[in-house]
Amino acid sequence: MAATEVPAWATRLRAEREFRLWSQRDMARELAQAADEHTASKLPGRESIVRRIKAYEAGSNKPRNPYRRLYCLVFGLDEAELFASEQAPETSSTDHRFQITPHPSVLHQFGELMEYLREQWHLLVQRDNLLGPRHTVSGVHEQIALLEGILLSVRGADRLTTLQLAAQYAESAAWLHEDAGEPDRARQWTDRAMAWAYESDDQLMATWTMFRRSQQAMAQRHPGEVIGLASAALRHADSLPAPMRAALLQQEAQGHALDGDERTCQQRLDEAQAWAASVADGGDARGGHGSFCSPAYVEMQRARCWLELRQAPRAVTGYQVALNDLPPVYRRDRGMALAGLASAYAAIGEPEQAATTGGHALEIAQSAGSIRILTVVTSVGRSLRPHRKLPAVAAFHNALTAAAAS
Repeated sequence: MAATEVPAWATRLRAEREFRLWSQRDMARELAQAADEHTASKLPGRESIVRRIKAYEAGSNKPRNPYRRLYCLVFGLDEAELFASEQAPETSSTDHRFQITPHPSVLHQFGELMEYLREQWHLLVQRDNLLGPRHTVSGVHEQIALLEGILLSVRGADRLTTLQLAAQYAESAAWLHEDAGEPDRARQWTDRAMAWAYESDDQLMATWTMFRRSQQAMAQRHPGEVIGLASAALRHADSLPAPMRAALLQQEAQGHALDGDERTCQQRLDEAQAWAASVADGGDARGGHGSFCSPAYVEMQRARCWLELRQAPRAVTGYQVALNDLPPVYRRDRGMALAGLASAYAAIGEPEQAATTGGHALEIAQSAGSIRILTVVTSVGRSLRPHRKLPAVAAFHNALTAAAAS
């Protein structure tokens, strides 16, 4: 079948997937996760679903139910939109993303539309803090698609306003993909946020993308890059809001911990704690970039640094303090703190406490879809293998096995 003869619905399936930066294997996972219990029991294995996706996107086999319904659930579209039968127009080989182009009359209410999208962003941030990336990322991508559609039509000051909000959403997408264990996508969305921030002359957002890059370097355990990017973002620290400054300082501290520099690490954490003292946030980022960086968050990161510096008893104390003070809305952060505390318990020779705490962290990791938490918890499980005959440890290992199979 010639490229120009691929049906529109096949091109649309591929474009919707690529817009979300998903591989075909990722698409198979999303379809499986969207299925209810009855439907899931009838689906074939993951490799078989991947083969179906390849056939669908080639246009050689049109989806039938339950796949039609699952595609609609995953993409948030109805069947008429997704499976129209007419031929696809020729498209650029460099950009298969679809924009959601609003009706021209909507742009007459540009201010109201921007305010609506800003409010939606705050709600999505709060949703992420409570529920994690699994329940949030599709909403973020949907709003990015709308903003990209708006960018096709607006000019001048309206374009700059739209770009600034689009950068905000793109940076959120970067974080969600990072938390979901998708580093390549996280970097791609960080790059897009940086480009949009540069075009719109949003200096604070451009600086914040450096924070995000530093976080990504931390995940790769590159201390020089962690420190360098955070330091670069702090180059004009006097012009930064307090929450943002606190977040950048604690981020630099993590790099120093990774480098084994306890003194500088603790100095930066003390500075971060001082700047975080005035931070009060409801989990929806209304306080701006870094508004999550409360005193409790800094203490959680201090505990993480103590663990990195091989001072596990101090890490235990730090995590306990942070867990007492973390607001309920930061459920995913609580999961990360519990995972860190489990690691610290394992390091000081408390296997039963490590297993029990790790089990609580695992529950949050599974419900949120946070691969970051799951990675830490899995490492704890490996460290507890010599104690697998203890009931608490055996139960923890069973839970990990069940999670891996799900």
